[in-house]
Amino acid sequence: LRLSNGTGPCSGTVEVKHEEQWGTVCDGDWTIEDAEVVCKQLKCGSAVHALNRAPFGEGTGPTWLYRLDCRGDEPALWNCTHPGWGVFTCPHYFDVGVICSGFSVLRLTGGDTACSGNLKVKQEETWATVCFSQINFKTASVICNELECGQAVDILRGTHFGNRQELTWQEEFHCVGNETQLAHCPRILHHTNTCSHDATVVCSG
Repeated sequence: LRLSNGTGPCSGTVEVKHEEQWGTVCDGDWTIEDAEVVCKQLKCGSAVHALNRAPFGEGTGPTWLYRLDCRGDEPALWNCTHPGWGVFTCPHYFDVGVICSGFSVLRLTGGDTACSGNLKVKQEETWATVCFSQINFKTASVICNELECGQAVDILRGTHFGNRQELTWQEEFHCVGNETQLAHCPRILHHTNTCSHDATVVCSG
């Protein structure tokens, strides 16, 4: 299982390899529960959007799966109820895609309280540092709310990043401010590795 043509490994067209050939999944009532299985299987956090009609462009190869009916807790996409492999040939116009949160948890570390500190997000098994330039005050509000830490008070330039061998998060967050989780905020991918300071978030809680 993989996602292709997205902004990173955690968004894109859903592709499945069967009989040594990559193919796609055809929309037959593609739901957020179906997308949830994909995101969990790829260790990409939780599903944010289940998309149909080739949102990342049309795929290639056979349409391997169609009319998946997942509960959301299956270990792999092909463990969901479906009529069989390659039983229905579908135009690639109907390929499905997903956008996953890309991270499973967030936390504030190194602060004076549990409600302040450097913002880190967990990507698979590793914690990634979020840069000061990647968030704004509305994003901080969503973070404080999600952590049950009251209101956002401030965003500060954290420690100078320098050449530390830490994983840095690659996307800018653009929250509206009313999202319940950081995972649901719109994001823009940045291919630059320049991170001058990490982001320190201070909440009122």
